[in-house]
Amino acid sequence: MKLLLLISLFSLLLTAEETALTIEITNIRHPKGTLRLGVFRAGNTFGSTYTKPDFGQMVTVLGKGEARTVMNLPPGRYALALYHDMNDNWKLDKNFVGYPKEPFGFSNNYRPVFTGPNFEDCAFEVKGNGTSHLRIKLLN
Repeated sequence: MKLLLLISLFSLLLTAEETALTIEITNIRHPKGTLRLGVFRAGNTFGSTYTKPDFGQMVTVLGKGEARTVMNLPPGRYALALYHDMNDNWKLDKNFVGYPKEPFGFSNNYRPVFTGPNFEDCAFEVKGNGTSHLRIKLLN
């Protein structure tokens, strides 16, 4: 019984240190599919095709315009990448030269020119004050 109480208190302490990160996604032009978000810690290989995010979230697209979601993250430096999986096939569809055919976006609204971003291009800070906010415009 004491062990269960100790585990419960420990999990409350861990949860209390998380920050609610509100993510607002704008420029949604297609009222179907799913927004797939990946949040990467500083030590993770951000931008690599085979890297799994440290935190993920899916948001069903209900209409054109904007969508909003909240993720609880511990304080730290992160980078976020997302795409609009319009056909719900669980992958970012690309054209024959490798450029995305589906809308995508990054934290800091990084806009790639010839290559994808690195971690520093998209890095943002989550502080331990309880709330944080990102606004990301999808690139179509």
